Amino acid sequence: MKILLAEDERTISRLIRQVLANNGHEVTWCTSSAEAVALLERERFDLVLLDLHLADGDGMRVVAAIEAAAEPGPPVVLMTGEGVLDADDPRTRRVATVLPKPFDLHELERAVDSFVA
Repeated sequence: MKILLAEDERTISRLIRQVLANNGHEVTWCTSSAEAVALLERERFDLVLLDLHLADGDGMRVVAAIEAAAEPGPPVVLMTGEGVLDADDPRTRRVATVLPKPFDLHELERAVDSFVA
């Protein structure tokens, strides 16, 4: 599966990339919402792993860009330490799963595996 990982914490992203690569996934990593949006405009991804707070602000900007795209975009797994999202926020429609931080690697693997066709 081709996965876009948008995470600005280098240590966390390195660990996530290693686990996903070991499970046979192709991972493209970026550290900002602007970079994630640009990558989504150029490439197709099967899944987006998205940190809610990125270097340039709110990761939900990426979700809004996926929602605004002409074709259906990839599912989004949102990684956050903030807990519950507002269910009335229309941007949360595109969020398939929320992984509360800190999460263990088995939780990450289960979340990703749930999208493998």
